[in-house]
Parts: sequence; structure tokens; C-alpha cells
Amino acid sequence: MLFKNLLIGWRNIRKNGIFSVINILGLSLGIAVVTLILFWVVDELNFDRFHKNIDQIYTVYEHQQYSEGQELFTACTPFPLAQEFINEFSEVEQATTFAYVGDHLMRYGDKEIKDGPFLCVDSSFMEVFSFEIKEGEKDALSAPDKMIIDEEVAASLFGDEPAVGKTIKINDGQSLTVGAVAKKIGKNSSIGFKVLIPIRFLQNEYGVDPTRWGNNWPRTSLVLAENADAEGLNAKITNFLKERGQDNTTLYLFPFQKERLHSFSGKNNRIQYIYQFLGIAFIIILIASINFINLSTAKAEQRRPEVGIRKVLGANKFSILNQFLQEKGMMIILSLLLSIILVLLFIPAFRSVSDKTVSLGLLQNKFMLMMLLGVVVTVLVLSVVYPAVYISSFSPAQAIKKAHNGRKGKLGLKNILVVLQFVLSVVLITGTLVISQQLRFINNYDLGYNHANLVYLPLSGEAKTKHEVLKKEFTRISGVINLTRTDRVPFYGGNSSWGFEWEGKNPENKVLICNMQADRNYFETLGIEMAEGNNFPESYEEVQNQETLKSPKIILNQEAVRRMQLMDPVGKFFGRSGDEEKGTIAGVVSDFHFESLHRGVEPMVITPLFSSPDYIIVRIDPTVFKQTIETIKQAWAGVLPQSVCEVKFFDDEIEGLYNSEVRISGLFRYFTFVAIFISCIGLFGLSLFVIERRRKEIGVRKVNGAKIGEVMFLLNKDFIRWVVIAFVIACPIAWFVMHKWLENFATKTNLSWWIFALSGFMALLIAILTVSWQSFKAATRNPVEALRYE
Repeated sequence: MLFKNLLIGWRNIRKNGIFSVINILGLSLGIAVVTLILFWVVDELNFDRFHKNIDQIYTVYEHQQYSEGQELFTACTPFPLAQEFINEFSEVEQATTFAYVGDHLMRYGDKEIKDGPFLCVDSSFMEVFSFEIKEGEKDALSAPDKMIIDEEVAASLFGDEPAVGKTIKINDGQSLTVGAVAKKIGKNSSIGFKVLIPIRFLQNEYGVDPTRWGNNWPRTSLVLAENADAEGLNAKITNFLKERGQDNTTLYLFPFQKERLHSFSGKNNRIQYIYQFLGIAFIIILIASINFINLSTAKAEQRRPEVGIRKVLGANKFSILNQFLQEKGMMIILSLLLSIILVLLFIPAFRSVSDKTVSLGLLQNKFMLMMLLGVVVTVLVLSVVYPAVYISSFSPAQAIKKAHNGRKGKLGLKNILVVLQFVLSVVLITGTLVISQQLRFINNYDLGYNHANLVYLPLSGEAKTKHEVLKKEFTRISGVINLTRTDRVPFYGGNSSWGFEWEGKNPENKVLICNMQADRNYFETLGIEMAEGNNFPESYEEVQNQETLKSPKIILNQEAVRRMQLMDPVGKFFGRSGDEEKGTIAGVVSDFHFESLHRGVEPMVITPLFSSPDYIIVRIDPTVFKQTIETIKQAWAGVLPQSVCEVKFFDDEIEGLYNSEVRISGLFRYFTFVAIFISCIGLFGLSLFVIERRRKEIGVRKVNGAKIGEVMFLLNKDFIRWVVIAFVIACPIAWFVMHKWLENFATKTNLSWWIFALSGFMALLIAILTVSWQSFKAATRNPVEALRYE
């Protein structure tokens, strides 16, 4: 019986070729894309899961509160915090302190590379986190003169030679011995490093005092005892810093395993992308299943006589149900096999777009298997069981009738499902348009400075001591329009402090102000306008020691003046609390963004550059851009022949601030296209069936004088009505979803009416183009062909 039912099923699949292809292709494409989405989701959920004590690791966060609702959530904490927690709280089993310090020069013999990031850590770092060691001992950092490098750095410096025991010179200054080589950190780690060095590097390189409570730089991570009460410890540490003089700061613990997908502030949570992608996966599989249901139930109308005759001959409902379950099950199996082939074909492109190292090995993940099982069950229930039950439920008398007597205009299940398809499609189209609009808005937004044709060169080691020579050499190059030296580039913010005093300050007014040092060419080079007052004096270019200045000039941005509630700020004093000599406000610059647009412009103070800069920023003549870059590298080599010249572009760095959104946007577009494509082939199949069922009606109308346009309108109007209904339902849903997404940006585009109108128009156009092909063929067909059997 099983073989007989399968044979009948195969014959029906071949008989209904176009409908079978549409069903199998739509379902297999849906399953394949959903599988890729689940790969992405599982990869995100697997971040940091390789750490052994992941459930016991917590990060200490600060919540700093200032005037006018200004607040800062940060994982930057005081240096002594980790050790103090171990001493005071029995719940803390281990604690570590670590800080990122960017890329640095490394020299071994005649080999030199610049790589990073460097991570300054204490001796407990490798005990708290489970990074794998390839060569050497895991406790290498317990020695103050040892370092750990990853296998890529080891290969660059030492080739195939053993790395352990060799000495590397950092920034042409201090030397450290390689104590161990770590395996390359995978992309599934939120902590990335190429080099681990002792925390004392900060003191030697940056003059940081690791005993000061007021210096918030490193992150502090704790391992709590197995049965420790994290909430209870949270209550104990809340006022820990307030008792040590930081009365505006509270401390909290945040689970390390949640950091990838959740932010401590509750804003910019990456978990929203997990929900959105799971939502898209559900939409795609739902659309594919709706296609299967609609086409299966539509074709079932043509098999009424078959069901009726079989029932008259004695077949019961369950035997018919069993036959159709096996027939539809065969189509599901074919769809699953084709979906596996499609996944293998799509994986390379998916890796490129998503920047994920996904592979079929993820199928071993329990969560992945459960989700795929859920997809298969959903498909089986929606696509197989309902059509089979629907067909087997025909009564013999009803089934033998040649035509179905359903009342015209009744909103049946097929119509509801088609409307649902278009609702989902309009939501996806709107989401794609809003994300693209926000990215265009970001690209075209005025950041307050002109970033076109700007490059910067990071300085370290000997380059920092020879910045004056480099400046002179660069200014001689004809393609260099202007250049400046600074300790910050306007991408990633900077150090912030609230311990400032100014003339007329309200004692209750606490303002967090970002600090930056720059020479007087900074504003001209970047194209930042002075709102009032003057630039730094030219005489500052010759000052080597700021101690010789009794009242140095400083410059504020407009946001700082507003937050400080200063009227006529130029000429008034400004300085750090406790300093004997206060600076004088020389001028106020227009606001410019020095972080991504996820955050607004914050208060900033720019002080003269009296120490060695970290960067040289150069504006280049666009007509000789490439030639000038090469000349700059040659000039660098003339001054620093042993040092690597690294030229970075402002436009690339700004674009990198939104890599996550760009990748999400790319995936969203591809998934939306797939969902719309599946909807289209389903709509095509349904329109083909509807037109075939009305073939004789069309013939009669044409014989009676109906024109081609009238026939096409008759056939298209139902589909147009469904799209209009779907658009009305989809608009508020799409608005709510995208409004929540845009909350991640301090500066954002508007949800304009035209975005929703364009989404509706696109959905309508797609539906009309899909259906009109078949309706035009029907309208131009010779009516004799339709009526020849009458």
C-alpha cells in the first residue's frame, strides 16, 4: 500500500509539473534561507561560550550621573578595584584588570611589525578567561617581564622558530620576553588581542599611576564563587566608589555572557537583531508554507471527483488522509533535499556578507538542531497536515460535483493567507527602505568637519619623538594642503572628566567633559569653524613645556558652553579642580561629532598640544591624492627608515563605525528579496490556477465583446484588493518595529510617509507584474480554445 501511494503521489507530482515545481522550489528556498539565518543566530549566541566559568564571570560597570540628565555607562573602572574586591568580598573568587592600548611597534632583530590590539593585563587574566595556549605556560604573565603573543604575531616575527624565550622590543623602548604563544582568537570572542603585556606598561608608556582611585581606564572582571549571590553582591558594591570620593558614581555587576547581545545601559542592544532575524526566519517559512497550503488546497478542488469516487468505492477518510499525507510528505522530502544543496551553494556568499565563519558543523549544536526541528515540524503541520485533512474531508456528494459552489466574494482561508503574505512582505520592504535610508542619512550627515581627503598617521616609539621633523617634511610636499598633530582622532571619543571649575560655576552643576589635545592647525585642517573667540596663539607652537605658561589658553565646543551655562565665555577662567593656575577660554568652536552617530555631541575641551602627539592628520589635494600618499611614505622612510609608515583614511574609519548596521542591512535586503521571491512564485501559481478555473468564463466574456484591458482588470482586481488590505494592516506594524530600531541612534532619519507609500507601491507593482503575465495570456487567448468543449 505504501509503495502504491508513493507511486500515485509521484504521478501526481509529475502531472502537475508547474505547481509541483513552485511548491518544492518555494519550500526548499525558504528552508535553506531559514537555515542560514539560524546559523547566524547560533553564532551570535555562541559568543564567549568557550570560557569555562562563563556563568560565574561578571564585569563591573560604572553608572555616572551628571547635571541635566547627562549620564555615562562605562566598564572603565579604577585600577585598584579588582584587588580591593578580592580583599573585601568573600563572594569574589578571582578578579582581573585589563586595558586596551591599541597597536604598537614590535622589534626582534632586524624584523619590525606594528600589530595589535595590545592588552595590558594583570597576572590573573588567563585564570579568569579560558584562552588556549599553543606554546609555553599559561601562567607566564606572573613574571613582570613576560608577555604572551598570538600565533600570527609569532609567525611574523620568528617564522617557524620557537617563540618562547625570545625578547621583543616594544616601541623602541622597554623589552619583554615571550612567555607563551596563544592560539589565534576566533571571531566568536568579545575580547580580542594579539599581545598580552603586564599592566605596568601603562605606567611606563603613558605615565598612568595604577594606585590612583580617580583614574578610570581598565575593565574589571570577577569570577564569583559557585554558589555566590550576585544580586546580594550588587547591593554591597553599589556605593563602593561613593565612599571613596566619587559621589556621582554607582557600581553594578553585569554578566559577562550577556555583554555581546545586551548593553548595561539598556540601549543599542544587539539582541534586537536576534529577534529581528528570527522574525524574518518565521516570516519566510510562513510565506513558503502559505504558498504550499494555497496551491495544495487550490489543486485539491480539481481532485474532488477522485476523492468522491474513492469514498463511494469504500475508502474511508483515514485511508485517503494517509495517501495525501504520503504524497505531500514526498514533496517535503524533495524540498528538504533541495534545501541542503541550496545551503551548500549559499554558504560562501553568506560568509562574505555576514562576516561569519559558519559551516555545516553548526548542525551539531543542540540549539540549532532544536530550531531546525521546529522549522520542519512547522512546515509539516502547516504545509502537509492541513491540505491533507482538507482534501480527505470532502463528502462523496460534494466531492463528485464538478464545480465548487463557494460564494463569490467570501473571504476564504486562501484570501486571508494571501493578505497575510503581503502584510509580511510590506513590513520587510519597509524595514529594508528604513535601514537603507538611515545609512544614507549617516553617510550624508554633516559631522561638523570635512572628512573628505583626510588621512591620519598613528605615531608610536621613535616616531613620537620625531613628530616635529615629520611635520616639516610633510609640509614641504606640494600635495599636502594642511596638517595637524593631536592625541585623538574624531572617531572613538576620548578621556572624559568632570573635575573642572570655571568662572561663575554653580556648585551643583556637574558636567562630564571630554578632553583632547591639539595644535592650532587642528580646526583649519579639519574644517571646523570658530563660533566665537580665537584659536590658540601662534606662540604656542614654540612652547615645549606647559609649566612655563601661567594661564594657558583652552577652547571649548558649543555643547560644553551650553551645559556649563556660561554666558560670554571668552576670556573667563577654566581649569581642573585643585590646580593653582587656571586656563583661560580663548574661543568656542562649533560642535562636531567625535564619536559615532549612535551618540550625540558631548561637551569637549581642547587644550594646546605640549606633549608628544599620537597622530598626525593630513589634508591632501584630491587631484594628486595617490601620488601624495606615496610621497608621504617616502618622507616617513627618510626620517624613520626602520619604522613602518601606516596611513589610514578618515572615510574608511567613519564607515567602520557602522559596520554592524551595514552588514545587517545587507542581510536584511537579501532575506527580504528571498521572501518577496517566494511570495511571487506562490502568487504566480495561485493566479495560474484562478485563471485556469475561469477559462470558460473569460471565453464567454470575450465572445460577448469584452476587451483585453477589461478582462485583465477583472482577473487582477482581487489581487489588488488583497494588497491594499495588506498595506493598511502592515503600516502600523512596520512603523512600530522601525521606530524601535531607530531609537539606537541619537541622530536619525525621519519615518516619512513616502517610505510607507513606496513600500505599498512596490508590493502592488510586484503583485500586478506577477499576475498580469498570466492575465494577459488569458485575455489574448482565442475564446474558441476555451469554449470548444461546450
